[in-house]
Amino acid sequence: MSMAMINKSEEAEEDTWSTMTPPDKRSKYGWRSQCPVRWIRAAAVCLGLLLLIVIFGLVAHNASAIGQQDSLLDHLMKREKLIHNLTTDNYALRDELNQMKVNSSRLTKEMEELQREYKTVAASRDHLLQEYTTLNSSSACKVCPSEWIPFDNKCYYASPRGKNKNWEDSRKDCLQRGADLVMPTTRPELNFVTRIYDRTWIGLSDKKSEGRWLWVDGSEVQTGFWQTGEPNNERNEDCAEISRTTGEWNDVLCSTKLPWVCED
Repeated sequence: MSMAMINKSEEAEEDTWSTMTPPDKRSKYGWRSQCPVRWIRAAAVCLGLLLLIVIFGLVAHNASAIGQQDSLLDHLMKREKLIHNLTTDNYALRDELNQMKVNSSRLTKEMEELQREYKTVAASRDHLLQEYTTLNSSSACKVCPSEWIPFDNKCYYASPRGKNKNWEDSRKDCLQRGADLVMPTTRPELNFVTRIYDRTWIGLSDKKSEGRWLWVDGSEVQTGFWQTGEPNNERNEDCAEISRTTGEWNDVLCSTKLPWVCED
């Protein structure tokens, strides 16, 4: 209410008080002091104003708190959205990584398969090249010196009839001719040599290491044409011949005198 209305109310109350108050109750100044009533009213007005201020303050504070809460909720929602997006990206990257692992494994298998195919093709190429080289070399006829016999693109020298030597001397004769004792490693070559002499020295011995038969070029025997029961090393037999009885290899004493055949 306004201050004018408050003053009018106070004046009305004073009139009422003066009317209702007996003369003997009035003070020497005319009326008994009315300070307590006015103080109560003033205190009530102040309390009302203070209450209004408190209410306005609470409303303002509540509005600010609500605003802060809304801001925090908005920030929280943004964080949750960011976390959701990061989680989705993480799953996508994980799926992509798994797919890359699958592709890598598939490519590794394909590479291994290509390497196997390459090795097969390379081996086939080398085999064809070897066959071509063999055919090309065999197609060119080798010219053999006088008294030498051609066979399978090689030249062979047979010792004179009735002239026999031991294994060492026979080999020396071949070396002097730029050749060496014959090494019949195939059945056709063995048959060819036996047509020259049914018994002759060949370039095979185990003189360097007992039981380890080596060709005169230093290579070790892989597949042989030993006759049954040979080599038996009877009486320390370290040199090989072609046997007259079977046309196959046989070990004999290196000091035995036999014909020989040289191979160029």
